[in-house]
Amino acid sequence: MLRVGNIRSEEDLELVRDVLDEVGADYEHVDSEPEDSFPQTAYFQISYDVSGDADNLLARLSEEYGFDPEIL
Repeated sequence: MLRVGNIRSEEDLELVRDVLDEVGADYEHVDSEPEDSFPQTAYFQISYDVSGDADNLLARLSEEYGFDPEIL
């Protein structure tokens, strides 16, 4: 499970999806808190092994976009 905090808009949510697509992740957006306002925390179920690329994925989301990512 990937938790991404500090999502400020629908466009930010799309940026997270784009990064996941770029690293070849098979994912599903399963939840957001709160669901109907921003900022929010989004949760993605990831069904590929991110262990080899986790540092790169988390760094990109954090450093390039200012999100607060964590693999749970």
